[in-house]
Amino acid sequence: MRYGMCFDGSVVRGRGDDGRLLHFSNTRATGHVEHAEFHYRRARQMGLTLFRDTVLWDEARRGPDYAWLNRLQALSQGQIELVLNHYALPEWLDEASFWGEGAAAAMYELSYQVARRYAGAFRSYNLGAELGIWTDWIAAPNNRQWPFGNRSWWEVYRQTSAITIAIAKGLKAGDPTCRTSMSEPWGWNPNVPWADQARPFATILGQPDEVAVAHDCFTWQQGHAGLLDIVGLNIYFENDLAGMLAAARRLFPSQRVVVAETGNLLRPDCHPAALWWAKFEALGEPDLDVSWSPGLTMLTHELGERMAGNLLSEDGTIHWCRPDLVPSSRQPAPVLG
Repeated sequence: MRYGMCFDGSVVRGRGDDGRLLHFSNTRATGHVEHAEFHYRRARQMGLTLFRDTVLWDEARRGPDYAWLNRLQALSQGQIELVLNHYALPEWLDEASFWGEGAAAAMYELSYQVARRYAGAFRSYNLGAELGIWTDWIAAPNNRQWPFGNRSWWEVYRQTSAITIAIAKGLKAGDPTCRTSMSEPWGWNPNVPWADQARPFATILGQPDEVAVAHDCFTWQQGHAGLLDIVGLNIYFENDLAGMLAAARRLFPSQRVVVAETGNLLRPDCHPAALWWAKFEALGEPDLDVSWSPGLTMLTHELGERMAGNLLSEDGTIHWCRPDLVPSSRQPAPVLG
């Protein structure tokens, strides 16, 4: 098994569960911008070799934050997957551009610029971490994330999926050799058909969708099979792990299937990291990529409070080490500095 970790870059730009306004980027809130080099050094000491990080935007210049991306390029060693959108667009884009075609056009151009400038620097690009959840938060009845609008799920999905397809097309135009991925919740409810859970992937791949057509949504016609190389499963429930992987591989035989996110954040007191990892190790798949989230102590999307279950603390304390790097079954004591 290949071990990875996500430096969560999710953005909350809306309202929390209590109705309070929340506006933060976890890339910044976790101190990752200030200490990224230190964080990567400590993460590699754990034995991690796969990472996910997130683009930042230069709002004043209305373009990518190249200083940040240059640092990630230097840190990558071909191991970083770069996320282009994790719940929020650059803030210079207005509501009219979101509900029209302007946001998709802008994200195509921005993605093109990034892929062209950093060709070969990153192992892959993530078009959108959890397109489905991003849509849920904007749409009614949640109506909790910019640009709000209190519109139906399908009205919002027409826009969010078109923007995500535009990102994919921009990346492939900027660097035709780049690999693209997406990550979506998987296996979270056994009563929800796999086809519904898989819709975001299928839309990008241009697969016909009768349910979408019935809701007057035709963005899948903008997609095509060359836009998505990697299907990432975000698995936080142990509902038949082997069955979850098998379902995704059956639906997407031409894509590489990975566990893009996992973790014990729901029960960190009962499931230490080593025990949770062991559930995936037991599958006996040496080439399976499994990435932990959150890597750092991120702020939650619900109330903006600090979340548990992280592998690395801001002061450099590590809470897990790859088993083959530990001389005995005991985990190493935290190491500072």
